[in-house]
Amino acid sequence: MVNPAPLNGSALNLTIVEYDNQGHPHFKCAFNTQACEQLNAWLGGFAPILKRMTPGNFNWFLHAMLFYHTKHVIAQQKLKAKAQEEDSKDEEEDLGLDEEESDINNM
Repeated sequence: MVNPAPLNGSALNLTIVEYDNQGHPHFKCAFNTQACEQLNAWLGGFAPILKRMTPGNFNWFLHAMLFYHTKHVIAQQKLKAKAQEEDSKDEEEDLGLDEEESDINNM
């Protein structure tokens, strides 16, 4: 098995230099392999279509699909962030109501 991102610096396009708290450099993977595998699995669903295309059509189709997929992923991330933000606001409000109720009960 081949290491996709050797951490010895031999594959500079696959690794980045990161510094620890003491300022010592070390190599780190520059990409998320799990996300790559998921994207490849999704693209595999288009294999029958892609096999019959000319190289120009293949490139155009692949770029278009990646463009739309990226837009979809970013939109999903924004929705998730918004939902988490709303949940945290709800939790804060719930905590505030509980404190008010306890103050009223203590009177």
